[in-house]
Amino acid sequence: MSPARKIERRRLHRLVKRIPATFEAGKLRGTGHIKNVSKKGLFLRTGLLPPVGSDVRVLFSDRKGTKIALRGRVRWTTDQLPVGEKAKPGFAVYIRLDDKAFAEFFEQILFS
Repeated sequence: MSPARKIERRRLHRLVKRIPATFEAGKLRGTGHIKNVSKKGLFLRTGLLPPVGSDVRVLFSDRKGTKIALRGRVRWTTDQLPVGEKAKPGFAVYIRLDDKAFAEFFEQILFS
């Protein structure tokens, strides 16, 4: 499929951000940055990829400097992309809808 005819599979609008972050998934620890955020989760750009299904804790600071710790589950990684599709490494994190810290963070970036 040509790049011009690529089909968008996302169901939710993403807000593009670049926020430095660290993460913990079991014994795996890494750094990277949050690339985008949606109502249900975020995408973390990093070279260390935890297995899909892993519980993950993402730590970062909002623009006011408040430290935020979110818990979620790895939904997919760039390792799952079709052969030949180019993307910098990273993984998507699903955040539970009842996570108050994430809801407040999402509202803050949505209305800022």
